[in-house]
Amino acid sequence: MKLAKLLKGTDIFINEDLTKINAEVLASLRLKEQELVEKAWSRDGKLFVHYRGQERNEQVTFDKYKLWLAKSWPTKTYVTNKTTYARKVSNGSASNRPTLKKTIKQWQ
Repeated sequence: MKLAKLLKGTDIFINEDLTKINAEVLASLRLKEQELVEKAWSRDGKLFVHYRGQERNEQVTFDKYKLWLAKSWPTKTYVTNKTTYARKVSNGSASNRPTLKKTIKQWQ
């Protein structure tokens, strides 16, 4: 992990395994107050945040976890005119996709 900074600028990322609560707080930092938080990340199991307009990074202490977890999630905006492959499959309209049965019949 200490040599991960050598990968900066490449398309390779190393993700850290976080506890469930740390992962939830990190997601909260990144998504709940996007106009307030410029960056949020973890290192060695600790959470850090860089607020917009501040020069220094700040470690998120455990007493601030409840504050971030209590904030409401932003509402999602859905695109309704776009049908994804997953939606086609769940609706049963992707009958053209290959299945194991169709593949076996082709080889018989």
